Parts: sequence; C-alpha cells; structure tokens
Amino acid sequence: MKKILALALALCMVFSLAAVAAHADDKVTITVLRPGDEEKVASFMEPAVKAFMEENPDIEVKVMYESWAGWIQTYPTYFEADTQPDVIFWWDNKLHDSSAESHIVNIEPYVSEEFVKRIPESVWNLVDTGDMEGIVYVPSSVDSFVLYYNRDVFEQAGLGRDYVPTTWDELLEACKAITEKTDAAGIGVPAITGSEVLEEWVGLFINQATNAAILDENSMPLFATDEGLEALKFVESLVPYLQPSPTEYGRGELRALLRDGKVGMIIDGPWAIPGFISACGENLDDPSVAVGVATVPVAPNGLKIDWAGTNGWIASRAATAEASAKFIEFLMSPEVLEAHHIAYGSAPLYETEFNNPKFQYDYWKTFYNTTQEWSLFGMIGKNSPTPAAYYTGLEEVWQQLVLGQLDAETTMYAAAEAAQNITARNN
Repeated sequence: MKKILALALALCMVFSLAAVAAHADDKVTITVLRPGDEEKVASFMEPAVKAFMEENPDIEVKVMYESWAGWIQTYPTYFEADTQPDVIFWWDNKLHDSSAESHIVNIEPYVSEEFVKRIPESVWNLVDTGDMEGIVYVPSSVDSFVLYYNRDVFEQAGLGRDYVPTTWDELLEACKAITEKTDAAGIGVPAITGSEVLEEWVGLFINQATNAAILDENSMPLFATDEGLEALKFVESLVPYLQPSPTEYGRGELRALLRDGKVGMIIDGPWAIPGFISACGENLDDPSVAVGVATVPVAPNGLKIDWAGTNGWIASRAATAEASAKFIEFLMSPEVLEAHHIAYGSAPLYETEFNNPKFQYDYWKTFYNTTQEWSLFGMIGKNSPTPAAYYTGLEEVWQQLVLGQLDAETTMYAAAEAAQNITARNN
C-alpha cells in the first residue's frame, strides 16, 4: 500500500512539474529599446516594465539600452540579422527604411479602439505610412520648433526683455540689432556635419514660404519655386548675423551659447528645455530669467507653419506582435507617457498631462498649441528606402549657403539636383 501511495505521489509531482514547464513555455519574452541616455530611459522604463509584468505575468519584458548615436550606426545590422528588439522607439521617416520595413508589423488587431482615439487626430495625421496597412507606428512624442531667446541679450540690444519677433522681418531686424549693439551673434544655426539638423533648420523656412513639404510622395523636390527661393534668400540674409564657424556647432553647442549670452536666439525643439531649466529654473515664463520661449516667426504670407517631428513605437516581429502591442499600449497610457515626457523634456501629447505641476508653465502650452493649431511639416525621406541620404545630400548644399559660399538661387538648384540624384539612385 505504501508503495502504491509513493508511486501516486511521484506521478503527481511529475505531472505538476510538467504543467509548470508547459506554463513557462507559454510565457512570451519581448525586448524593448528606447534609444537615448540610459539613466533617463531607465527612470521611466524600469518602473513601467515592472508594473506591466505584474499585470501581465504571461509576458516577460527585457530592456535593451543604447545611445541614439550607437543605434543609428547599428540598427541596419540588427535588422539584417533579425536580432532587433521586438519593441523599438522609432522615427516616423524611417518606416520605409530598406533594412527595417519588411520587419515592421501591423498591431491594429491587438490594440483597443479607446487607445487609438486617445491619440489626437492631428498627431496621427503627421504620420505618413504610405502603402503600409494598419497601425505600424504609434506616435509617442511630437516635437515642434520654437524660438528660444536670451532676454539679457535682447535688453542689451535695446529690444527690451519682453520683445519677441513674430515675423521674418522682425527676426532679421532683431538679429541686426543684437549683432550691432552687443558682443553676441544674432541667431545660431546648427550646421555641424552629420547630425541631420541643418536640413530641418533651413527646411523650416522653406516649409513656411512654400506651405509644402521639402519632398513630394515620390521623393522629388518641391522647393525649386519662387516661394522656395524667397525662403533661401531670407536664410542668406541671416548669414552675416550667425555665430562664427557655424559648421562647428550642433544643437547642444548652440544651447550653451544661448544660455551664456553668446547668441541672441536659436530655433530648437523641446529637447532643449531640461538644460535651460537647469540653468534658469523651471519657470522660463518669468521675465527676470535669461531664456524665454516663443513660437517661431512666420513668413510674409502670414501662415502659421512649423516643423515638427515625431518618434514613436513599432513592433518588429510577427511572432511576438500581440505581446508587443499590449506593451506599446501600456507605454502609451497617460501615466507612463507622462513619465516618459518628463524624463526627456518632450512636450505633452495628452491634455491631461498639464495636470502635472511639471507642465504648469505657459511655455509648454506653446509647444502643445502649435501641434494643435499650426500646420506642421516633418522629417524628410518618409517614402524612401534611404531617408538619411537626403539629409546628407541637402546638408552639404545648405552648409555652403550658411557659410556664404553659395547664393540663394545657386543653392536652390544645387539642392534640388542633389535630391533628384538620390531619388534616381533609389529607383
């Protein structure tokens, strides 16, 4: 009898272990990557992963850390080897990237209607997925340009601490006053090689004058027009008032110049806010602090047009699409998204984020209202397998313009030819 009981007990243990093993086999493991500073990413990602796994014990999430610079250099290799993370914070202009496109999967069958409706329609409209079907990209941040200005420099130039240029003509006059009456340059330009930012700086003025994108749906240039030439002539008029050696400066270097009163103005996104808060305190609306925030000046046509880029989440593997979609929806929940935006200095996407004291100041409304009320044009190359090539090709031409080596008309035709040649190579 004892032998029979022992045998029965052993069999129960075997079946129990088998059940546990089967349950473990049913557990889905996904990897997530949000490129950037590891400390900032971990500050919101680690708590989010922990909370998600507590709610979803059948899904294990592993966090991969990599800088933006490192990811830009290595992501093609990951995709070509099919070793890329399952959930990735991606660019809206790289959905058709030749190394990534075939891996990006539609998560629409796995996300709720409430989740889709929570994201403002104006934000969805910024995303051009071309012929890709369903929800292949979920915008998580919308980063528009603003004009940052140094109130101390404005006061020294006789403009007044409360003055803000609202038109191109006023911007040019402010640049002249600053350069002539202070030791600062009028405006900074991020012209350093390889950072993909000069195209967006010059592109803003082209977008404003033409009320059009830089490239059409076939990746052909749209700026070889009278309006495009008007924009480039305006950029040319700013050249005498730029900081010396502009190709030595990226956005980060310009922020330091503005903070220290070495330039009067820069055009930048919300990514600059954390640094200015560190230098000036959280209330950049306060007229007594050095750095202020305003909407970008508008072109002579008077149209409210700005540049804006989005980053968002993609799922990259069909086998884990359902688990990835569930995690993406969790990352886009108001609480987690708010923590993400605070960590990175991104502007609020949901109106509810303004309930957080961190977003109580009017300058955050400047970003938010721009994305809601202005016409927005974004990153280029969205319909191309090689979007980075357009940034590189146009950057080389724009650099010659801001260095005073080419006039506006020559620049326009040279840039148009560069874009056409890249498109021809892709075809």
